Amino acid sequence: MTFDQARQPAGPELEEAQARVAELEREVAQLKEAVVSHADVDRAIGVLIGVAGISPADAFDVLREVSQRTNIKLRRVALLTVRWGQSGVLPVKVRTELYRQLCARNEVFEPGRGRPAGARTRASRAGTCTR
Repeated sequence: MTFDQARQPAGPELEEAQARVAELEREVAQLKEAVVSHADVDRAIGVLIGVAGISPADAFDVLREVSQRTNIKLRRVALLTVRWGQSGVLPVKVRTELYRQLCARNEVFEPGRGRPAGARTRASRAGTCTR
């Protein structure tokens, strides 16, 4: 028997080692997904900072609230927000809640003013801040 053969786990030890490897592989996959998701959320925060002039913390809170109130995953809301920043297009359900949250945090936010390039004017006027 060689040295390598002697060090190979067998029986229950082998099963435990394989289970641990599988668990670590799942954890690595989750961490990779989290890194990608975090980058998407960071980009969306940047869009909200630029459009609404709010702090990064408020921008994250806006995304979180929109996610919770529309029952759409945070990463999806972030991706939609980034796309809105590029095209001006945002689903009505998300846009309505986004404007509601932005108005609540920024008295000077006006939907339609400071909107992303290419934003649809009529849709942008759908909601205005009333205080």
